[in-house]
Amino acid sequence: MQSLLTWVGRAALLVVLAVAVKGALDPHHSAAAMAPPPDVVEHVAFGYLLTLLTAVSLPRVSPWLIGAGFLGVAMTFELMQVFGLVSGTFQWKDVAANVGGVAAALAPIALARRRYGAPSARP
Repeated sequence: MQSLLTWVGRAALLVVLAVAVKGALDPHHSAAAMAPPPDVVEHVAFGYLLTLLTAVSLPRVSPWLIGAGFLGVAMTFELMQVFGLVSGTFQWKDVAANVGGVAAALAPIALARRRYGAPSARP
């Protein structure tokens, strides 16, 4: 698991570096053109905040279980949109944004466990 985390981190680092270098070297760089749609930003923000704040609020529940739960709920809502049970339309970018938000909330936990080991048992 640790080597997978390392390689995923390296891949993400390369992507972020490539985007940053491209933007820095492009004399016609437009930040507005590269910005994701507000809907995607909203999905990332809610995925991140719901996962993080629930993990803080429920310290005895595994953050991995919390993240999986929110991804399950988000995917259920996306599938309900396919069948017209809730408003909106199914979009893969929304699914990816939900995953990104939850992953962003869980990444520091994974990194801390990798560096410092699992926390001791709680009282």
